[in-house]
This record gives sequence, C-alpha cells and structure tokens, in this order.
Amino acid sequence: MDSRTGRVAWRAAIVTGAASGIGRCFAEALAAQGTHVGLLDVSADGLQSTADTLRGAGRHVESAAGDVSDAVGLGTAVDTLVSTLGGLDLVIHCAAILGPGHFAEQAADAFERVIRVDLIGTANVVRAVLPALRASHGAIACLASTAAVHGWPALGAYSAAKFGVAGFCDAIRGELAREGVALTAVFPLLIDTPLLAAADIPPILKQGQRLPAAAVVQKTLAGLARRRPRVFIPGSVRLLAALHGLAPSLLDWYGRRVGFSSLRPG
Repeated sequence: MDSRTGRVAWRAAIVTGAASGIGRCFAEALAAQGTHVGLLDVSADGLQSTADTLRGAGRHVESAAGDVSDAVGLGTAVDTLVSTLGGLDLVIHCAAILGPGHFAEQAADAFERVIRVDLIGTANVVRAVLPALRASHGAIACLASTAAVHGWPALGAYSAAKFGVAGFCDAIRGELAREGVALTAVFPLLIDTPLLAAADIPPILKQGQRLPAAAVVQKTLAGLARRRPRVFIPGSVRLLAALHGLAPSLLDWYGRRVGFSSLRPG
C-alpha cells in the first residue's frame, strides 16, 4: 500500500461485467492506476468496446468472453486470463442482471435465471479465481446491493440472489482468510449505470439520488486496500442495515408505500 495515498498497487486484476456500467468503470480505474486488467463479460461486443477504448489509452488489458452462470466455460475463461496476465491478485465481481417483476406474475425461468447469474455466478467466480488468489494472497470484491439488506417489491428474484451473495460472502470469508485471501462484500444504494436505465425498473428504484459509478469504485477500492469485510455506499446504507435488524416493519411500510406507486391512479 502507498503510505501517502492509501492505495494498493494491484498488479493484475480480473473484472467481471466489464463490458459496461460499474464493471467498465472499475476496469478503467484500475487500468489507469497501472494494473494489468483482465476483462470478462458475456457480451463479446461490449467487451471488445471496453478493451479497444482502454488499449487506445495505452492501458494493459486482456479480455475473455464468459457467462458467470456457466461454471465450465467461466473456468476456461478465467484460466486463460490468469495465464495471459501472468498471475492474479485482485478480482472485482460485478456481473449481474436485475430481472424485475412481481413474483406471482414472473415466469419461473426468468426468476431462476436471476438466481443462476447473480448468486450461482458469484460462487462460480470465486471458485474459478481462488487457486490464483491463494498463490498471491489476493482479494475479491463481490457487489451485493441494498436489496441484500431488505427485500423490495418487484425485486423478489434480485433480492433473493443478492441476500444470497451477502450470506455466501459471510459464510466463506473466514475460510478464505485462513488461506490469505480477503473477501469484501459491497452494498451500494443506487448506482447510475445501464442496469437502472431500463424503462420498466420497479418504482422503488426510481426513488432518491443515484450515485456516480466512479464514487462506488473509489470507495470499494479504498475498502479493499484496508481488507474490509463490508463496504456500505453511501455510509447511510449501514443505518438501513441496522434498521432492518431493529425495526424491519418500518422498511416493509416504506416498500408498500413506494414500491407500487406506478400502479396508483393518476
């Protein structure tokens, strides 16, 4: 760590979901710091766009297309990136889908796809990168969500998956620490990314001010430098988590009041 800036000089990193949004922002920030970055995303076109932009700026990047819900294909993509990067000491796992919809109206396969990508995909990523991170005593950041603090209307699948991500991180953090690998779960409120740009996002996600992706990247990297187990962005999300533990009925009331606003007359 740089004693002046508090920044860790990460040598090689893999970023999932790097084709757009928060993943691309992480890739840009790390590459600008001199980190050799491996880009991974299911979108080959988006991945190529990110890679071309970063290479055009003189950054050192490698890329591999891969679906985090496909454990075998993901393992191959990660192995390829680790080989071309010459090792690995940081992983930023951002890949996720929203999959909004009221539970009773949502098709079972749509619900299950969110679980496969967001939750099972997280486990697949950690499993795939662990051998390389054991060797480097590196670190992983997994993006959870405020939806992992309290569940909200029309986000049943996403909340279930992100609660699972948070619990998974809690469960394995101690196991990984015994092998010298740090694991940070990140709980952002609303990030201004394409994930929230769709016209059909639930009413609850239209409330409040969205955070610039760069702010989330900065706070996450600062937390990783200190090997913090959890990062809440902004810090008020920590109060939301406390409220969920102390008075969850208040959050239930807020969800009922705001979560169906688009269904109200007028």
